Amino acid sequence: MILTETPGPREEYGLVEIRIFPSTDEGKTFPVELEVPGWRSFPPGTLRLDRIRLIELAADPLAYGRALGEMLFADDATGDAFRETLAAIEARGGALRLRLRIDPPDLAALGWERVFAPIDGSWQPLAATAATPFSRYVVAQGWERPALVTERPLRMLAAIASPANLAVFGLDAIAADERKALHDLLDGLPDVKVTYLESGTATPPTLNAIRTALAAGYHIVHFLCHGAAIEGGTALYLEGDEGAVDVVKADRLLGAFSLVKTPPLLCFLAACETAARSRHDAFVPLGPALVEQGGASAALAMADRVGLDTARLFTGQFYARLLSHGVADLATNEARALVQDQWDWGVPLLFCRLADSQLIDFPVGTPIARIGGMAMTMNRALEEARQQYQGEQIVAELERILSGLEVSFRNLVRLGSEYRATSVPPPSFPEKYDAFYVSFKEYYDQETFDDEQALLRQMMRLKAETLPRCRPLFDDETYRKLVEELELLTESKAGLVQGLGLFLESMNTAVDGIKDLLDGGDVAAAIAKKREFESSISPSLNFSKDLLRQISAGIGKVQLA
Repeated sequence: MILTETPGPREEYGLVEIRIFPSTDEGKTFPVELEVPGWRSFPPGTLRLDRIRLIELAADPLAYGRALGEMLFADDATGDAFRETLAAIEARGGALRLRLRIDPPDLAALGWERVFAPIDGSWQPLAATAATPFSRYVVAQGWERPALVTERPLRMLAAIASPANLAVFGLDAIAADERKALHDLLDGLPDVKVTYLESGTATPPTLNAIRTALAAGYHIVHFLCHGAAIEGGTALYLEGDEGAVDVVKADRLLGAFSLVKTPPLLCFLAACETAARSRHDAFVPLGPALVEQGGASAALAMADRVGLDTARLFTGQFYARLLSHGVADLATNEARALVQDQWDWGVPLLFCRLADSQLIDFPVGTPIARIGGMAMTMNRALEEARQQYQGEQIVAELERILSGLEVSFRNLVRLGSEYRATSVPPPSFPEKYDAFYVSFKEYYDQETFDDEQALLRQMMRLKAETLPRCRPLFDDETYRKLVEELELLTESKAGLVQGLGLFLESMNTAVDGIKDLLDGGDVAAAIAKKREFESSISPSLNFSKDLLRQISAGIGKVQLA
């Protein structure tokens, strides 16, 4: 590994998007732009790609990546903007998250995952370290982000296609050893239930079987098969009803995905690695299509054939890290880092539509997600009500409740931020943790949720008295969701106080466990346990931060109105 790895997600990643536009001079140069969403869009630069040089360096990943980086981060391309952005992010103690948006289709085949960037006085690979999560950005119109998944076990569909007559298409069967290796890997994943559609079994990987399975709902879909660019597009070689090859073109496969009410969060497209004759050139165009048209949040695709050892190591590490913290670009980088000594480490490509790449949450975050969902519903209702002539009363009540929720979420964010900060820098962890422990215990021992109890009474009054009178102010869907959320949050077993209490109890248990390890002198185990719990609460804390911004903006609009 070239850079020091930092396990788990950092508290603050600065999102940077580099967009390459179509050429206006027949491919000699390409307009390129660097943007930091919410902060600054830099003036466009000019990207000059020496493709002949890149072809000559294709067999040397490090030289290729350095050459590509010198082109992308040249002063008149994005170099000046990148250096200024990196300095600003590092000044506030953050880390860089880069997503690359490539508009010209012919540039998608370049090995962008190998690219190096000038960091801390040297050239470093962006896509092979936890310090700089990297993905290819896919824009999807009219798409609403699904709720983070906290349920366990996660459901995975694995389609292993090795039809009987592959030789007719110039392809070899997937070896039994490779199939078994995938079974062993997937079956060993914790908190994941795998359903197989596999050639040679009673449940073959036909398109109809995949379509039926998708309708039942899966979080992850893993393909192991051949795929090829054919006349009229791309296709996967799946199995037909009689056991022979069914050449499933992309539009048929995408149709199966797009009709699903809840599409998978992730699709993993893996090529056969044991066959002497194999095809995988369908995966690069199919990956982003599954995100843009198929509804997936992310897709991981192999751009080329990789060695069997690389494939196994990468896949195992990717899933292990994804299940640890739920962040797709970070897990991909961590998996690439594990195989970075191999020539094919840059072959896996991640296509993602999410700014934070957070695909899954954890059970500890369930109550926070539930309360947050209610807060967002109330925020939307607040926006609707303030536009109505006779909505003053419910506006005032919604504002009071949201202000109370804002305080609760602000306390969560403060606790989480203080907890995260104890290991920065790592050598001072025992001393910092002792100070945090005292502060946390004071808060924990004194927390009686009196403010939240008062908030509950306001919710009950809103539900029983004000809301029925104000029914005409809302459209049917907003009213229905608002009633449902209020009923849920005022329940005795799953409501506001219970949800916050469960989260606090989980944190208290983790805090005590870490303190016991420190008192016993096992600093390394204490840091590992601290990072493990930090990974599990990071989605909730990041969600809470976003929610705070939305609530503050909503209340601000009302006050201005």
